[in-house]
Amino acid sequence: MKDRLHDEVMAKQFHADPAYAAELLAEVRRNGDSAELAILLRQIAKSFGLGERSSPADARRN
Repeated sequence: MKDRLHDEVMAKQFHADPAYAAELLAEVRRNGDSAELAILLRQIAKSFGLGERSSPADARRN
């Protein structure tokens, strides 16, 4: 549960400041490990609505 709340907070931050998200992603790709990269990618995807269960076709139907 704690991770989910953190993901939501980080997603809001990345959405508000995409340049920060890009800088952090570049840094983690240079110096981070695969687990850290996976977490960051999950948070970035959440911030921009990527990876949600609905598909683009579902969005067109609404």
